[in-house]
Amino acid sequence: MTTPETHRSASPRGVPRVLLLAESPYFGGITAHLLALCAALAETGGAVPLLACLSGRREDRALFELAAARGIHAAEVPMSGPVDFQVIGRLRALARDLSADLVHTHNYRATLLAAAALRRLPRVISCHGIVRDGARVRRWQALERRAMRGAAAVVACSESVRVELAGLGVPEARVSVVRNGAPAPRPADPAEVESLRLRLGLPREKPVLLYAGRLDAGKGVETLIEAAALERHWRCVVAGDGPLRATLERLARDTEAPVLFAGQQADMAPWYALADAVALPSESEALPMTLIEAAASGTPVIASNVGGVPEVVVPGETGLLVPPGDPNALARALQELEEPETRACMGAAAHVRWAAHFTLQRMAQEMAAVYVAALSVARASRP
Repeated sequence: MTTPETHRSASPRGVPRVLLLAESPYFGGITAHLLALCAALAETGGAVPLLACLSGRREDRALFELAAARGIHAAEVPMSGPVDFQVIGRLRALARDLSADLVHTHNYRATLLAAAALRRLPRVISCHGIVRDGARVRRWQALERRAMRGAAAVVACSESVRVELAGLGVPEARVSVVRNGAPAPRPADPAEVESLRLRLGLPREKPVLLYAGRLDAGKGVETLIEAAALERHWRCVVAGDGPLRATLERLARDTEAPVLFAGQQADMAPWYALADAVALPSESEALPMTLIEAAASGTPVIASNVGGVPEVVVPGETGLLVPPGDPNALARALQELEEPETRACMGAAAHVRWAAHFTLQRMAQEMAAVYVAALSVARASRP
């Protein structure tokens, strides 16, 4: 287990030291959220973030490796398999070594391990969405909801998730909504963007539709490909990877859709700058980071009207909402965004909405307030 020396340094008086614990097997929304939260908490001074990643197989270490690459110090907690009871001792030693005041968990395995190992610490549990498919995951999430009833606080990433948790029996008084935030994008050099356009072979006269995310079940990328085959004026670029990539590439070839698969990208700034619009055709979402990042970059979106998406996208103002799984509706939405003036107006409105509601600073301040309240609840409940 690795424990960076910087984690042991003294924190400002009264500022809680928060152990942020997660297991993230690939780069996705939770990973992006955690890295952003760590940076924002450190910048605003609302808490001292102590990032830790449960890792096992090589492919399970994405969060730890990305944190190191971005200069965010992290502790690695090795796991020998899905169930490794030695992790309980490692977590106790880690929390003691880092002088953590509370633990904030971000997925079900981290939540359940923290509930077993760190009972003396106040626990904050983030819910990034409810999984409806897959019996095994549903069982894990049912156990996670039981752990929520004993937590000092529960954080829902959207109002839609808060409503779902209440319907599943999580006490409403314990749940706070803290919506995800995204940083202001790195300004992309026009020459860098033009070089990317040339590398991808994209003609200047054709608008570019960007999909940035996992190529996995439920993400609706097949709907996007079918829509691109119907509305062929646009050029669709898929920046992401996942288990369905080969299947989706075959669908694009079979339908002769103008879709390019570019793979996972570490730096999305030039890709958002290249895009005339961003698509998110998912079947379900909690509060997708892609839409918030698109808004920060001033790019209009076309997204499925599901979950917390309407909390980000104002239809007709910052983007367009379509029914999930409907390529014809998505193709019609692309037609509505044909005019550059329409896209420019929506993109500008999206950026204004991001600045008002979805910045990292706002997210960090609200999360720090949850930590203070959780510590107060824990102190009040002590005998």
